[in-house]
Amino acid sequence: MTSTGTATVQDDVAGDHVCWCYGPAPDVPAGVRRRLGPVLEAWRVEGETADDVLLVVTELVANVVDHAGTPFEIALYREPGTLHVTVRDGCPEPPEPRGMDPNSSRGRGLLVVQAVCRDWGYEVHGGSDADPPGKTIRAELAA
Repeated sequence: MTSTGTATVQDDVAGDHVCWCYGPAPDVPAGVRRRLGPVLEAWRVEGETADDVLLVVTELVANVVDHAGTPFEIALYREPGTLHVTVRDGCPEPPEPRGMDPNSSRGRGLLVVQAVCRDWGYEVHGGSDADPPGKTIRAELAA
């Protein structure tokens, strides 16, 4: 599954908010990263800040693909000095940062998010008809 709709780069950067839906395919983190680059450029988020945003988004999306395995929605919005990222998936299991294992090539995603973001956290959703089960991970970065 790819993103819903037929948004263009112009559609993506029309305002201060973007929201995309994806399925948990292995190529999705790279696709989200490619799609986000022009948005950040249009928003004039550059240099190390843009690199940090791309890193955090890639890590959060990769976690959904690797661990939740459900369709998900990613949203970014900006306000002066701050960029907010949310990722909502269909798995109610809370994210758990792992300890650093020097022998592993993976498993550091949430440690990276913690290190780069001003703030981050999550909310587990109840599972009613109005609020399907899952969780939303949020991250806040200086922009």
